[in-house]
Amino acid sequence: MYIAKKIVLNNKTMTVITEDELWRMYDTKNMMDDVCVEKGEYVYPVYSQYRQDVPSACVNGAMIIYNHPTTEEDKAEYSISRIIDFSSNNIKSFADHIKMVDAMKTEQSVGLSTLNNALTLPANDYDTPELKVIKEAINAKRIDADAYKDKFPSNSDFNNDMRALKNTSNHTISFFKAKRILKSFDIEAELIIRDQEGATNPIGKEFKIILTEED
Repeated sequence: MYIAKKIVLNNKTMTVITEDELWRMYDTKNMMDDVCVEKGEYVYPVYSQYRQDVPSACVNGAMIIYNHPTTEEDKAEYSISRIIDFSSNNIKSFADHIKMVDAMKTEQSVGLSTLNNALTLPANDYDTPELKVIKEAINAKRIDADAYKDKFPSNSDFNNDMRALKNTSNHTISFFKAKRILKSFDIEAELIIRDQEGATNPIGKEFKIILTEED
């Protein structure tokens, strides 16, 4: 199911749906991840259980229970005015589409700033050089890893990759996984092939490729 409306909340790009769409998802047992309901002047992230600590929506039997925003900060954060609408009713030209894409990128970049509680991956003397330098690069960004979750191909890729990076008993990384992780964290990686000093039958030239370019 394609839903055209998006909003960035708590560093997540979320899909905005109507109450009718929420009921259809529940009826067909086809609930999407990271969705929120548009109702009145606000959007409400959908949780499996009722939450009093944040603006939210929860299906309880035959009704949807809402916890409404009360503070001025939450009212601004969860306002429908922040919705980015990619629907055909809102986009009449390619220029309109580019404008919406730029707006989405701006919203997403807000949550990718430096944090005091930044992700710190464990260093280990047994790590291979390639794993060590990848960890060092990610640590140097000083970021909240969850803010980059939507940049990974899937939630399972993000969870598995983060588990592997944090595992102190894991000391290697595959070429494929290294490319995916670096690209998802907005890090460019370059492969350079050239002769070793004093090489027999030298290549005589240098080859370069950006590993993290689009496939």
